[in-house]
Amino acid sequence: MTMLLEMDRVSVRAGEKILVSDLSMTLDRGERVGLIGESGSGKSLTALAATGLLPSGLTASGSVLLGGQQVVGVPDQVLDRVRGTGAAIVFQEPLSALDPLMTVGMQIAEPLARRARRNGAPITGTRLKEAVLELIDDVALPDERRIARAYPHELSGGQRQRVAIAMALACEPDLLIADEPTTALDVTTQAEILILIDRLVQERQMALLFISHDLPVVANTVERVMVLRLGEAVETGTVSEVFNRPQHDYTKSLVAAAKRFDAAMEGRT
Repeated sequence: MTMLLEMDRVSVRAGEKILVSDLSMTLDRGERVGLIGESGSGKSLTALAATGLLPSGLTASGSVLLGGQQVVGVPDQVLDRVRGTGAAIVFQEPLSALDPLMTVGMQIAEPLARRARRNGAPITGTRLKEAVLELIDDVALPDERRIARAYPHELSGGQRQRVAIAMALACEPDLLIADEPTTALDVTTQAEILILIDRLVQERQMALLFISHDLPVVANTVERVMVLRLGEAVETGTVSEVFNRPQHDYTKSLVAAAKRFDAAMEGRT
């Protein structure tokens, strides 16, 4: 059976500079995998390479199969068939990811209508509006009609992130990629978003690629992890293996730093 995501010796370059080097990983249906490492380690670039969304000036080499479709070197009109359905991304800062000139309802309606057309059962008008409200409710946002009429700047950070998750779900993806989805949120809202993602992944039987530098969050969210440092994978394994018995010096330093932080926080309480 074909893996949902297969990355084989993938490198990302900016001209002659190598940003991600010979990275290989697989992710099967229903699996939860975490990418961890400090800022600049190549986590987000790996996710963008996996979906063919690298910004202009960056190029990928190697092989990426997403739902059996080759991604590297393939034009957008071909990749549009697997983007959203094969994988959808929730980005770190929803205020930047959302269109400030469109209401939330309009932004959720667009991927909903596109996916419905792909399924051969287009929806418009009242039915589309109802589907938007159902998705808003599914991500636990109250007063669905008010939220649908609102613009992104009228919502809180946590509400905007839930809207971004709703837009990703509208595509009915096999793989949800969450790129630092809680970094810009307060601690209470972070916990709520993590619980929401966990519920939705379970209910919709999606695979999850979770990107974060927060080790405790990753440990409670995924089953396997890959540790990146300067664009290279230095360690992979189950959460228990990597966090309890780290082998690489860089991983050891990350785990030690996380433990020191937890100890400092406990000392304040």
